[in-house]
Amino acid sequence: MANYATLGHYLPYLLGRRLRAVVWPPDGGERALALFLLGIMALYGVGFGFMLNHQTQRGIAGVFPKMLVALNAAWLVSTLLVDFLPTLRPITRPLPEHFPVSERQNVVTAFLLDLITLRRLMLVLGLLLALLVAPRHALVPGFSLLLILGATVLSFNVRLLVTLGRWRHPLLAANLLSLGLMGWWLAVPAAPYAAALGVSMALLPWLVGAAQLYWLAPYFSARYLPAATATTAPNTTLARLPLEWKVYLRKVWLPLTVGLVFKAILLSVTGLAMIKNGKVTNPGLFYLGLLPIVSFTYVNNNLFAYLGSLTANELIRLGLTRRLLALYLRLVLPVLLADCLLAVVFVLALFPTSLWHMLGLLPLAGAALLSVGLWASLHHAKPVIKAIDFANMRNNTSGAMSATSIGIGAALYFTPWWWVRIALALLVAASAAWPLRQVLRNDGALRRKLLKGIGA
Repeated sequence: MANYATLGHYLPYLLGRRLRAVVWPPDGGERALALFLLGIMALYGVGFGFMLNHQTQRGIAGVFPKMLVALNAAWLVSTLLVDFLPTLRPITRPLPEHFPVSERQNVVTAFLLDLITLRRLMLVLGLLLALLVAPRHALVPGFSLLLILGATVLSFNVRLLVTLGRWRHPLLAANLLSLGLMGWWLAVPAAPYAAALGVSMALLPWLVGAAQLYWLAPYFSARYLPAATATTAPNTTLARLPLEWKVYLRKVWLPLTVGLVFKAILLSVTGLAMIKNGKVTNPGLFYLGLLPIVSFTYVNNNLFAYLGSLTANELIRLGLTRRLLALYLRLVLPVLLADCLLAVVFVLALFPTSLWHMLGLLPLAGAALLSVGLWASLHHAKPVIKAIDFANMRNNTSGAMSATSIGIGAALYFTPWWWVRIALALLVAASAAWPLRQVLRNDGALRRKLLKGIGA
């Protein structure tokens, strides 16, 4: 080892191995999915380049500036959140302690390895192809690449502070300033200083990263890293909750959090960049963010399976009773109300008054989705296999019932007549009478079907 004091040969090997693991994983299904996603993003990149070459043509010139702002905002938010959702991705030393490599080299290596993720590769591939297709407009995809790299560095900076346990370090304020500049840039896309602000927000994280490399990198070793804290201590907040809430939140806090963050992102992007003359230019995004659909597609369309042993114990001891219906309402109603309250706050804060009447859809959609969620939880329950893996959240609920929830939400939003909306919501809500009757008479076929569906 003494003959290789700098170990300069390790970096290409580690980067190549990491790249192969992301683009060409050993599992055939994962490999096909990765190649499919990269291929789709390549087509998007070619289409983006084509639009850049023809941005002055009639039909494109009017929508292209706003579309570009929305794309940059989506890429920026996606890059920032990829390392924090569904859980924070910690930074670890890429090389063992006994290797004669400095802590600063370890931090740089960790950053380069951290840079290679499938989501970032997809974005970079699309922008590079757009740059090749439209070389005369290279500044546009080049600026987007600058934003993505700046957001990546900001994410790494914050997670490095978390890893080192330096939450009170002065550099945290500099990272928060970078995040504030990004939010400012998203809020004023048409301002005359927006371009200079965008360059500043993209470059500031690199300066903060260089300061952290000089200031904090020497502590990136086992001698200074905080020891892992015990995770077996009881949570005092959960301890005060009823039993069903303890079981529910321990299993679903992550999917629900992801759903609320996704809702906030959709409403923020729509309210800041997709409003013209008091109307929404992309109603598809708006209705997904406005209506309480995401929490049902992630969790509440399979509530009894998420409760698992609690549901099985109830069914085996007492069968189908009113207690099961009360359990559904006690858990789903507060989540539904919180989802609707978040939508009300964002709409009142970011949207013009001409769109506030759309808040009337919330009680209609809530009543309809409660009915669909009861149908799905009783008749289409499926075992929850990977409740924590973000890629499998949607697979933990019935695809058909999730599509039904999305379809009912779309019908309520896009139907122009309020009397039809009210009639549709009442009809869907009334359909819950059938599963209610089955539960109240302790239907044996449904009881056995539900026990099998939750994997008991």
